Amino acid sequence: MSSLDDFEARLAILAAVEDSKTALIQDLVAHVKRLEGGLSNARDQLDRERRVSDMFQHSDKEKEIELRQVRMELAMMSYVSVLIDGDHMHFTTSLLKAGEGGGRQAARVLRTKVVEYLHERCPTVPANVRIVIRIYANLNGLAKTYQDAKVLSNVTEFGLFINGFNKEDSLCDLVSAGDGKECADEKIKAMFQIGLENVQCLHVVFGGSADSGYARLLGPYRDSSKVTLLEGPPFAKELKELSDCLPTMKITEVFRQSKLHVDKTPSPPTSPGSENSAVTNYASVVAVKGQQPVMQNSLTAAHGSASAARIARNAAGQRIDVALLCSTAEMKAMKVKKYCNEYHICGKCSFTKFNKGCSFDHGTRVTGRDLEALRAVARLSACQRGLGCKDAQCILGHRCPKEPCRKGKMCLFPPGMHGIDTNIVAWEG
Repeated sequence: MSSLDDFEARLAILAAVEDSKTALIQDLVAHVKRLEGGLSNARDQLDRERRVSDMFQHSDKEKEIELRQVRMELAMMSYVSVLIDGDHMHFTTSLLKAGEGGGRQAARVLRTKVVEYLHERCPTVPANVRIVIRIYANLNGLAKTYQDAKVLSNVTEFGLFINGFNKEDSLCDLVSAGDGKECADEKIKAMFQIGLENVQCLHVVFGGSADSGYARLLGPYRDSSKVTLLEGPPFAKELKELSDCLPTMKITEVFRQSKLHVDKTPSPPTSPGSENSAVTNYASVVAVKGQQPVMQNSLTAAHGSASAARIARNAAGQRIDVALLCSTAEMKAMKVKKYCNEYHICGKCSFTKFNKGCSFDHGTRVTGRDLEALRAVARLSACQRGLGCKDAQCILGHRCPKEPCRKGKMCLFPPGMHGIDTNIVAWEG
């Protein structure tokens, strides 16, 4: 039989086991608590990361939408630039002789051929891309070149062609670059650089095949996929080398494939040229005296007959009121005298012709500078026939005499009679 000591020893062993079990359970509980805490922290971290991810995904979607919108807007504003030196790329004779209709056809065919070329050779360019056509030239000089080459019989015919070209399409312009030798070149070079640097310009069609001066401009872009050379007359030597590297195209329906032959034999000066020189000389004189020359049409300074009258025209065929031999002060002084303009200038009065009373003074007709001043007064009233007036005896104004005009809608002259090109290229009569 076991003693009490044995039982106590065995109990102590059992108590130690229970204590060990209790400690184990406590350790397990503590470990589980730690795991649960870590899990909670991990869940919170995951929730935060999920929210951040959702935020970035939402932001990315918004940015994608914005980027897509920007790309669409850029595509809508993209364009192809067609730059042509009109002084060297001459139009075909048939188009020029067709006048305004020929100008319209030239713009229409030119645009169509460029679109067809882009579709075949530049598939990345959208089919609906805008075609911006700019032809720069010394229009006055070019009109004379066509006349000297016997392509046109009168420089005013070129004005009709220009009107047709510019009116056919809002993005087609035949632009006067000025009368300097390099004016067109400089404008074309500037527009070429802008086109290549502008991401919205998808391609540049460059027309100036006969001018070797463009070789330096085009040289750095010999490997560019953004440039096409438009050939009219054969390429100049320097440009011929570039044409082997750059794609080329021709539009024979619009541009001549050979240079114009112009007779260099000088012709004797004509009386219209002498008259134009006289006007220019007078303008210089009044400028020295500090007077403002008054503008008028090409009626002769003396009373003269209607057969002596001439009408000045610019390159667009518009009538020009040239300078008169009087100052602004003389014109204002004459205005208050209430003379009958028609009687004193033309020698007749419509009112008396139809047995109606004229309320203005007749008497002895004025002469000299007084007559010039009275003509200036008559020019203060706009001619209803406008810039196309063909009446050599018309005494009314064909452009606003107050250039630059600050009256706006209050001006008695319509908008079309403002900002007129006053460079005379032809005389009628």
